[in-house]
This record gives sequence, structure tokens and C-alpha cells, in this order.
Amino acid sequence: MERILFIMPPNITYGEFVAPPQNVKQTANSSGQVFGSVITDIPLGPISLSAYLKQHIAVETLLIDFNVELNRVERFDYPCFRDYYENFLATPEIRDFAPTIIGISTLFAPSYRSFIELADIAHELFPEALLLGGGNLPTAVYREIMRDTDAFDAICYGEGERPMLALLQSVDKKACLEASPTWVTRSKLGQNLDFKHDFIEELDEIPYLDYEMLDIAGYDINPTMYYYTSEKERNKGMAIMTSRGCPFKCIFCASHKAHGRDMRYYSIERVINDAQRLKDRYGAQTIIILDDHFMGDRPRAYQIVDRLSQAGHKLFFPNALALYALDRPFLKLLARAGVKQLILAVESGSERVLKRIMKKPLKLDIVRRVANDCRELGIYTDCNILIGLPGETKDDIADTREFLKSINADWFRINVATPLAGSEMYEICDIKNYFKDIPILGNYKKAIVETEDFSAAYIQEMSYLMNIELNFVHNANMKLGHFDIALDSFRNVLKAKHDHPIAHYYTSICHKELGNTTEAARSMQLAHEFANGNSFWQEIIERFSLPLLDTATTRAS
Repeated sequence: MERILFIMPPNITYGEFVAPPQNVKQTANSSGQVFGSVITDIPLGPISLSAYLKQHIAVETLLIDFNVELNRVERFDYPCFRDYYENFLATPEIRDFAPTIIGISTLFAPSYRSFIELADIAHELFPEALLLGGGNLPTAVYREIMRDTDAFDAICYGEGERPMLALLQSVDKKACLEASPTWVTRSKLGQNLDFKHDFIEELDEIPYLDYEMLDIAGYDINPTMYYYTSEKERNKGMAIMTSRGCPFKCIFCASHKAHGRDMRYYSIERVINDAQRLKDRYGAQTIIILDDHFMGDRPRAYQIVDRLSQAGHKLFFPNALALYALDRPFLKLLARAGVKQLILAVESGSERVLKRIMKKPLKLDIVRRVANDCRELGIYTDCNILIGLPGETKDDIADTREFLKSINADWFRINVATPLAGSEMYEICDIKNYFKDIPILGNYKKAIVETEDFSAAYIQEMSYLMNIELNFVHNANMKLGHFDIALDSFRNVLKAKHDHPIAHYYTSICHKELGNTTEAARSMQLAHEFANGNSFWQEIIERFSLPLLDTATTRAS
């Protein structure tokens, strides 16, 4: 029997884990050691692969997700991730499993160095095992991977269910890797071959995913959520995908490298049954839908939401809903389905950037209408914004700022445009030499692109200033007198960063407006304590003329 060890590298670099910058979410252990926050999304790729293989052959699987493992460390005194990985993979549990195949999978660039290090370590510890790589990032940068390590036997180009099954059923695995156009091997790289996807067209061929392979307790509902109705719901969410593929050609997206541009779907019955099994087996109260484009078939989307709602499931969509499809009837349906928050992929407040730079089919009047409809329906809106794309100008960013201040969304995530490997943005930056730093260091908070129109430092600074401006200084809920909702938002910021003086300051204002005088005074005291003596915050506070700096601190600056 084949024994497959799946490994998920962490979606964070060592430096940002042990020394998180001021502008990112942080966590602290019981002894006060501070870490960068590690995202723990359920890895649907490995559990789909495991289920598909087990349906056809006898195979044993084990998953190590370092995103979960790092969230659990009580102390972390390793000088680098590599030492931590070596110690972890050498434990008796992993040694005794004795994998015959090791599959390392990753989606995003911050995992790249860990991806390489884990491959080298796995090859040293288990030299007889076949070592394979896969996922969106390896599909896009297989040449760089083969250059940076000799450990991998092959990289899977795109989705892995069919290629992995063919490999495991073959008599000569090395010969199979060389013969298949879906497996990238070192010997093929010099032949200028075109590697090809091997997709499953009817997704119902994949059985119910192997959630049993997961350490379920290690996965939160979704770390991107800021707004919760209760703490109990936070740990009762589980993820599914109802489709694969996306036809759009947004410049910043690379998902097509793994899943293609043609839409493929699970049947509606399959989606309903999967959700019910998650509820019955794991107590899932919220179904997190992780499609790239849930609205690819609008009547199907309506049916799925309606039937899941009728079955008592609450829904959360981190990214799958195209704004153009969010008409009021569908928003009403979402509200009936218990959707209390929507992540809106607004991306820019400039019509020129949306149309000519991003190639995104969205008009700004739709953004305004959706934000207003959601507010009337009681749906909290959280808008994703990107700044710093090649071709964007400072005037475009100014237009974005003014537009976003005019809409009544609840929150804004101002992200640095990141050149994902495999995206058109990456290709443009590579050709025009726009990379200010190593591309794998990009993570939506660290600016690494510099063009004729702006510096990386300008984008870095502007992203954080816009965050303060839109979410605090011009907070829509405070403007409209909804101080209870604004207070919840600020409290969630403080959960992520307890020493955020501006969040404490606006928390104090909300408490005062709500008649909570004691809480208002305490929050204002904390705002002053964390503001004074901190040069990072002092500059921002002075920029917005907030009354938080004492005379001595201002004079010293």
C-alpha cells in the first residue's frame, strides 16, 4: 500500500512570523511572545486528492499543515524555519508513517522559501520516497523550483487528481512521470515542451472530500473575517468549493494557472449533500464557499443559496461573489441564508484603473448600489482594495480615496497590489523591471513594485494611511450614527492588535456616544498610552491631527 504524506508550508515568511511589522495582525502566547498571524484556511487540494485516490486504490494518507502547527506553538525559539521543520519531520509519528510518496503543496509566494526547505529536508529524511510538488505557485514557477532544489522528482502542472491516480496505478512511476505532459520533470525542461492540464470535467467524480485527514480543531471559521455575531459561530465554519475555474482575466489574478478559465461544476445535489455531511459530522454551522467565481451560472447560484438556507445552513463567501451579479433579489436571498457579512471585491475606486489596468468588468455605480443595498438588508460590507498596480498613477489612487469615502461600506481592506506568479501583473513587472524587492516577499502588506508613476515606499505608506482614513477618520458607521456597529469593528481591530491607539481612540468616542462613560475614559487612556513614545503611530496621528500626543512628545519630534 502506498503511504502519502501531504505537507502544507506556512503562508508566512520566518521574518514576518517572529517579528511581525506594525501594520499586520499579531498574536501573542501566554508568555507574551508576539507572532505574526498565520492564516488557517482548510486545504481543499490535499483532501480532494486523498478522497479521489482512496476511491480508486488502496492508499494511506497523512497531512501536516504548518499553518495550523505554527498557530499552536507556545514558544518558538528556532533561529529559522528550517530548524523547526527538521525537528518536526523527524518526530517518531512521521518516521513511523514511512511515506512512499511525499506531496508538498502551496498556493502563495510567501510560502516559496519554506516550500524549497521542506523539499530538501523531506528528501534527506526519506530518500526512498517519491517527492512531488503541486498547487498554484509551483504550477506557475516550476522552472525556479527546479533551479533552487534538486529534491523534487516532479511538479504537477495544475490540478492533481487524475495525474496522481495515473502515477500510482503505473508499474514504473519514473517512466510515467517522464511520459505524462502534466508532470514537469527536470529532464523535460530543456526540451521546450508545453505542459498540459489534466482536468476532471465532471467534478462529481471526486467523492466527498477527506476531511477526516484534517486536524479539524486547528481551523477557525476564516481568519479574514472581522465581524462576528457571536464567538460560538467563529469555530463552527467549514469550507467547500462548488466549482472550479474563472473566465475573467483580471491582471492581478493567477488562479487560472491551476484551474483554467473554463467553468466546471459540482452538481447542486452534491453541494447540498456535502454541506449536510459537514453539519452532521462536524457540527458546521457556517458553510464557507471558496469558489473563484460562484456566480458563473447565476440560476445555479440562486438554487444553491436557497436550498442551503432552507436546510438551515449559514453561508460565508470570502471572495467568490462578482459584484455585477449582486442584484437586490440575490442580496435578499443571501440575507435570508444568514449571510451577515460580505467581502466585496471592489479592488479600485477609479473607473480607469478598473477598466484599463485591472481588466475587471465592474462599474463604480454598482459598488455604491451594492453597499447601500447591503446596509438596508443588514449585511456588513468589507471591501477589498488594491493599490500599486503597474500603470496606476497617484491621481488614480487619489480618485480611489475620494470615491471610497463617498460610499457607505462598513470596512475597507487596503491591500498592496502583489504580483502573483502566473498573473499578467507578474509578467508586466518582470518584463519592465518593476520589482523593487524579491517577488516571493510580496504578501499584500509589503510593497515590492516600483514604476515610473510611484515608488514602493509611497504605496506602502499610502496603503496604511488609506486604512486609517477610511476605517477610522471617515468611518461610515460613525458618520451615520451607527456607533454600536462601529464599536464592534474597532473591537475586532483590537483583538488583532491590542496596542492600536487609533482604534482605542475611536472606541472611546463610540462608548461616549453610547453613554458608556467609564469605558470611554478607559479607552481614551489606552489610546494616549500607546500613542506617545511610538514614532510609527506618532507620524500617523499627526497626519490626521488626532488629539492623542502630549506636548512633550510633540516637542521632542
